[in-house]
Amino acid sequence: MKYIVFFSVFLTTALSAQLTKFSDCDLYELGKVWGLVKYYHPAVSQGKTDWDAVLLQSLRDGSKSDTGKMINQWLVTADQSKFDNLDKKDNDCDSITLRNFDISWVKKLKKVTSESKTRLLNMVAEPKNVGSFYSNPVENSIRFSSSNEKVYDKFSVEIKMLELFRIWNVIEYFSPYKYLLDHQWDDVLKKYIPVFRSIKNEQDYRSAVMRLAAELQDTHVGIEKTLQYDVVGKLTSPFIFQIVDGKVVITGIKDEAKMKKANLEVGDLITKINGRSILKSIDDKSGYFAYSNESVKLREAYSYLFSSDEPTMVLEGVKQNGKTFKTTVERKGRIFNSEWDKDGIPSYHLVYNGKTYTYLTYNEKESRLNPSFHVDDKVYFEFSSLKASEIPALMDTYKNAKGMVFDLRGYNDDGSLLKVFDYLLGKPEHFGIKTQADFSQPGKFCFVDNIIDKAYKFAGKNNPDSYKGQVVVLINEYTQSSEELWAMIFKKVPGVIFVGSQTAGADGNKTAIKLTDGNKLIFSGLGIYYPDGGETQRIGIKPDVIVRPTVESIRNNEDLLLLKAFELIDQKK
Repeated sequence: MKYIVFFSVFLTTALSAQLTKFSDCDLYELGKVWGLVKYYHPAVSQGKTDWDAVLLQSLRDGSKSDTGKMINQWLVTADQSKFDNLDKKDNDCDSITLRNFDISWVKKLKKVTSESKTRLLNMVAEPKNVGSFYSNPVENSIRFSSSNEKVYDKFSVEIKMLELFRIWNVIEYFSPYKYLLDHQWDDVLKKYIPVFRSIKNEQDYRSAVMRLAAELQDTHVGIEKTLQYDVVGKLTSPFIFQIVDGKVVITGIKDEAKMKKANLEVGDLITKINGRSILKSIDDKSGYFAYSNESVKLREAYSYLFSSDEPTMVLEGVKQNGKTFKTTVERKGRIFNSEWDKDGIPSYHLVYNGKTYTYLTYNEKESRLNPSFHVDDKVYFEFSSLKASEIPALMDTYKNAKGMVFDLRGYNDDGSLLKVFDYLLGKPEHFGIKTQADFSQPGKFCFVDNIIDKAYKFAGKNNPDSYKGQVVVLINEYTQSSEELWAMIFKKVPGVIFVGSQTAGADGNKTAIKLTDGNKLIFSGLGIYYPDGGETQRIGIKPDVIVRPTVESIRNNEDLLLLKAFELIDQKK
């Protein structure tokens, strides 16, 4: 056994030996230049030379660690490769935005010759025959794709440094929201070079990748084959829960035996985990998870708050009768793909005018929630289960209702639901614009005057008989991506009232970076905006009337948002 340990230490030392010949500053300049040449040089951007191999060979050849000479050799290698003369593609850009684009760093390179700097600057200033082998290989697609990136079955520090450079440069040139980060993206590269160069094993690597991904501050961000169980723990609580007012309310049972042993019940309020408050416990692990805003930070805590590899934990809290408790709880294993209860949301009901209504009912025959529920002169639509084919009949049935409530706390990305706005809007309304990467000029983005496509630039139609009652839209931190787009369109409905709390602030398509081991890092690849250019990313949709669940409402499974919506409709004269 001692020989195996010795060999492991020797191997780790050997793997790291070459990188020690480079300073962090060296690696910073190499990473930046490598990415620029990858996406701008004709031969490299067309995939005519193996650009990964060039970097890996340079990192492994410790005898030639002069950064300036190394970059000169890179350019010579790239120039020796043949490339195709490409026809200039027409694009549908209404304008180009440069807010993500800055190559002033080239002039500040410390170890690169003035000749090489000039070459790099000219490559970007006068882009010719720029290919999209590494960024957009699918004909007529507006989406970033890294499908042509290489995958490696070996583990080495050099390959993990390549990983850092690959991820960092994709975001540098193809993330539409880079300019919205709280930190400079350059500083992220500087921060993670020492992290990645010190990687010694797969566990270090998983932790580093999760922390790097979290720097994107984008709720869309995730790792396709989750790494979180290896990083934050494979065990979790024997119950499902919701977080409210900085505390945890138990909303359901996963393991009845473990609950009984710890004397825990649904409705119990947990205030501390192993002596630390809930918010401090969240902060302990939140650095591994990306979130656009604080609302999502709390939402996503469901994924890790009680996670650990320790078999037990000590919980403190308050029973429904007001008595405090402190108990040792056995954790249970997590199985990612079968966690139906991920969000811990209870089955809400509506308490209205002294009566209790079950407004969410499941249609066994159609395997979905029933899309509508009405009380007197008010109707509620569960938007995530709504189908375009039933909209005409529903709108006709409820055309004289005093108010309509549309619930966007679920998820439905069916574009044909635009049909509902034919009944809610009196005329066509332009509801948004987008930015998409200009793959012939990486780092620059095109503004396009529609979000979906030209055929769906507008929502609604000329309709003098459009609905005149009160429309209320329910939103919260679970309103994300497509649901935020629907919310943007609902903003066009005259007199609409949004009830709830700040949405997830993650708009645009999910785009993947292929990692060196074949896994994928997901991020937002298109920029989505209001017609005037107003932001939704990170900000989300903000309500007109703020309503959040309380400890008492969660214990009683009461939907305060729907109650407020009905009350607002009742107030309408």
